[in-house]
Amino acid sequence: MSDIIEVLIEYIRNETGYTGPMSAEDDLLELGVLDSFNIVSLALFAQERFEVELEGEDLVRDNLARLSALAALIEKRRAEQN
Repeated sequence: MSDIIEVLIEYIRNETGYTGPMSAEDDLLELGVLDSFNIVSLALFAQERFEVELEGEDLVRDNLARLSALAALIEKRRAEQN
């Protein structure tokens, strides 16, 4: 899961220009690192980069605000597709 999180952090840094500390458990919406537009872009990136299909029910704050939650969802969808 740490590889997924590293890729997501790199994407966020490149997209937002954020250079501050970021951990897998940080609420990136609450911290202002991501906004509603960035969160949608992150979900689309995750689908493409990790070749998973995220359902509408997956695209909720609980799954997207913390990288640990998004990485767990990606791993879950990967397992379901195999």
